[in-house]
Amino acid sequence: MPARTALAAFMMITATALGTASAAPALAAPDDVAVVRAADGLDVHRGKYVTLGGCQTAGQQGIERGHWDRYQCAEGTFFWNLWTNR
Repeated sequence: MPARTALAAFMMITATALGTASAAPALAAPDDVAVVRAADGLDVHRGKYVTLGGCQTAGQQGIERGHWDRYQCAEGTFFWNLWTNR
């Protein structure tokens, strides 16, 4: 019985902690922060890819199909981001 009681208490504490953490208000960006467009004109985000090769293949296929003229695969935290000019 003590294990069951301890488990129930642990679950209650965890649920309470998660509930209060998710209720915290989100902070907005300061007003003086401006969104900056890419200087090279590659300002359309097309998706995230796990590998660089997958990103480059998608970018090249878009050029071959006439969807865009240029692309760039930018390294992100966990994924590669495909940016195009249109």
